[in-house]
Amino acid sequence: MKASLRSLSKRCKRFAPLLLAPAAVVLGQDQAKAVLNVNIFDSGSDLKIFVTGSIAPGNAGSSTAQDSNCFVNGSLTGEFNPTDPSVLCTGNDAVSTYGDITGPSGWGGTGFLSPASSVSGKSFQMFPSSYNTGTAYDPNFEQYKNTYALDPSYILGQPFFSTATFAGTSVASQGFTQTGLIGTWTIDGTTESINVYVAPRPPVPCPCSALVPPSAGPAACASAPLPRRSPRPRPDYASGLPFKPCHWRGFFIAIAAHAGDAGDP
Repeated sequence: MKASLRSLSKRCKRFAPLLLAPAAVVLGQDQAKAVLNVNIFDSGSDLKIFVTGSIAPGNAGSSTAQDSNCFVNGSLTGEFNPTDPSVLCTGNDAVSTYGDITGPSGWGGTGFLSPASSVSGKSFQMFPSSYNTGTAYDPNFEQYKNTYALDPSYILGQPFFSTATFAGTSVASQGFTQTGLIGTWTIDGTTESINVYVAPRPPVPCPCSALVPPSAGPAACASAPLPRRSPRPRPDYASGLPFKPCHWRGFFIAIAAHAGDAGDP
């Protein structure tokens, strides 16, 4: 992929002055939003969680909770699970630093899924106020209530991407009865937020995105094949926001390639 980007860049350098200016505007707008979106949805016979978006530099928040991890790769428990409610972990598990959050008590559901069948991307953890209220209550875990955590390798301001797949189950079978935007949690002391969506089917993507929303970054979309035709943008099922048309794919590839070749001899 890196070689192909460099090749594209060499063919497009004469257009770089035209591309770089609007790119700064577009990327600036995306970064200004600085929101993480958690999508819980059905994909075929599996339930998946995608976490995408970004958190702006200096806005990760803080907490007195001790650095820790999820102990497994991928977990999802419902707000009304009687044993261990409101656990959401995606990506490759990593010991992380927490930030306090304020928002709803949970995201609904009654199920218990742990560990995931597969995960990808960086570690993400989230524990709303109904966490640690079940029969598995442990006073040592009370400190993690109303917190979230990002992988320590994540660079603030960059696109964030994290997933978990749970094979052979669905939104409905895990007791989720409400769909759409379930709730928004604010990262304390910042204007950043985390949105949680539950949908019975995946967000409708731009065909070139391979179910990766634009907020996941150009590299994710670039790995998918181009469609034969570029239809008009359709709304994101979960958030209601339109995805960018597929012709933006080439725009971002050229920008990434030009940036990558900036130091080439």
